[in-house]
Amino acid sequence: MEEKTMFPIIKNHLESLGFDVKAEVDDVDIMAQKDNKTLLVEMKQHLNLSLIYQGIERQKLTDYVYLAIPEPTGRVLSSKTFKEKKAIAKRLGLGLILVDLKLSKPTFLIDPHTPVLHKDHKKRKKMHKEFLLRQTALNHGGVTRTKIITAYRELALRIVDILSEGERPVKDIVNQTGQLKATRVLIDNHYGWFHRVKRGVYTLSDDGEEAKKAYADVIKTLRTLNE
Repeated sequence: MEEKTMFPIIKNHLESLGFDVKAEVDDVDIMAQKDNKTLLVEMKQHLNLSLIYQGIERQKLTDYVYLAIPEPTGRVLSSKTFKEKKAIAKRLGLGLILVDLKLSKPTFLIDPHTPVLHKDHKKRKKMHKEFLLRQTALNHGGVTRTKIITAYRELALRIVDILSEGERPVKDIVNQTGQLKATRVLIDNHYGWFHRVKRGVYTLSDDGEEAKKAYADVIKTLRTLNE
């Protein structure tokens, strides 16, 4: 999958420029932040209508939106169709990145500018909250059909780690995670990982034991970050 191959190339380049980079934040392939600047990148195998529309939607969240595709052949780049698509992207204020997969090099062909568009402030706030709450950067941009490690899932996995030592009262779990939201995660039991032993006391369910194995690497990373 070329989107998966492009991700580390773009990520490394943005990090070299001083950006903090994370993948799959609220369905955005790549989100990068530096100072007060937020940059979003959406990746596809081709510069098509679907990608351009996706870029327009992302402009509701920030002024700096890039579309990224594997660098086409010289023949495609010089074609009338590609030039028209490039002109449309530029007119809409979208940036364009061409990624040379062989040389692992991104070329910023077009830089974004600020079109007059209404920003979705509610969704933008939600996206920024998810970015700040998420402790790990384990997701890989451009990957589909994989479970995204959200801030909510991170907290649930921290609770799994705590309960792997045996049943614990909610108060201890809240104190250890430092998050009051841990109580709601236990009560909602969205993933089915927890079992209520009695009021205010929880242990791992059979699914929780399986999650402990399946997410062992993530749990290990979270444990290190919170030591």
